[in-house]
Amino acid sequence: MKRCILTILLVALLVSSMAFAKTKLTFAVHWSDYQVEGIKDKEGNVVTKGLRQYVEEYMASNPDIEIEIQMVPFGEYLTRILVGRLAGAASDIYVLYSLWGVQLVESGVLDKVPKEVATAIKNDFVEAAVGGATINGEIRGIPTEVANYALVYNKKILKAGGYDEPPKTWDELIDMASKLTIKKEDGTVQQYGYVYDTSSNSGTVHPYLARLYSLGGQLFSNDNKKCLLDSKEAIQALDAEIEIFRRGGTDSAATHGDFQNGRAAMVILAPWWESSLKIAFGDQYEETIGVAPIPPMKDPKSVSYTWFVGVDALSKNKKEAWKFLEWFCIEPLPNGATRMGEFLANNIGAIPSRKADLDAFPDKLNDLYTSVYVQELANTVPEPNVAQGEEIKNIIWREIIEARHQRKTPEKALSDAKRQIDEILSEFY
Repeated sequence: MKRCILTILLVALLVSSMAFAKTKLTFAVHWSDYQVEGIKDKEGNVVTKGLRQYVEEYMASNPDIEIEIQMVPFGEYLTRILVGRLAGAASDIYVLYSLWGVQLVESGVLDKVPKEVATAIKNDFVEAAVGGATINGEIRGIPTEVANYALVYNKKILKAGGYDEPPKTWDELIDMASKLTIKKEDGTVQQYGYVYDTSSNSGTVHPYLARLYSLGGQLFSNDNKKCLLDSKEAIQALDAEIEIFRRGGTDSAATHGDFQNGRAAMVILAPWWESSLKIAFGDQYEETIGVAPIPPMKDPKSVSYTWFVGVDALSKNKKEAWKFLEWFCIEPLPNGATRMGEFLANNIGAIPSRKADLDAFPDKLNDLYTSVYVQELANTVPEPNVAQGEEIKNIIWREIIEARHQRKTPEKALSDAKRQIDEILSEFY
């Protein structure tokens, strides 16, 4: 009898422990502390939700799920994914830069998106973002933020130079840049007409691609087997950039820092620069900063890069991971927005990629800065996703710098870039 009772107790204990067992999900992110923990006031109270508050909300309504947030520095993120898998320590969910997509798919990292999720993405997200999350013709994650480019200008400098509005074409930009550049008696530049975003390879390559696409050109052949930087459109697009140097509208020492310091009239930037400019210009921000579409060479074009969330193909909890991401990124709140859209607009200050999210935060997305970027999504081409995309972008970056410094002609710089890139493409296509 005692043995029977003991058996019953053991079975009851086992059933009880199984009932309280939780499914654990690990969510790897590159976001900073305030983006994860939320923005807090002086007393430590959360005034703008971070990722953790959304995760806690989900766990409260799904007590059988536990989500661990893993914060990884951006510079280590891709390596962490690849090394973590080899070490058997892969995360369940990732936030991914679209240019890594091909490598991660071909390495077997990314799970396939459930059919109903893919349908929602195609129907409800902006085209440029869908393209960014599409790898080899297949959607491999839920787009989060999408960032494109626009012309940012100093209204005061333009007005002082006799201009009431920004340039409408690239030729006008070249002409205005040369006339707005002011040099001291010793020849040093006091004010630039135009400067470049030198903070990253994207700040150089993406505006170049915008001009290339404006002319109707392509970076790669349709099968990705050839780089097309030897085309007349590619050469014309770079020559138009170097013409600003020839005409004296800028020089190789100019950077986006000159714009932030009030020493430059125009620069092409991504939307996330807004907060930096607000800090730089303080209470003079609204009367100083203006934003306009990139002046086209032919057709209006911008270029975007995308982030998306995806699930590891080896995750033991893929179903639960996708369920959480649907809740976070697709399921609408009463105002029609998603929680991810709310998080991006209110905390990160980024442009959400879901259409309804773009309409749900007018105070954040329709201000004097971001509204132009949102409008230009209709003219935006996603950065192409190819194997070794980051390495290829670095090659283009280096060769454009060579042309800027006039160590190479635009034609020579692009020819050298094409040769290096074709060698890479031949290994994968």
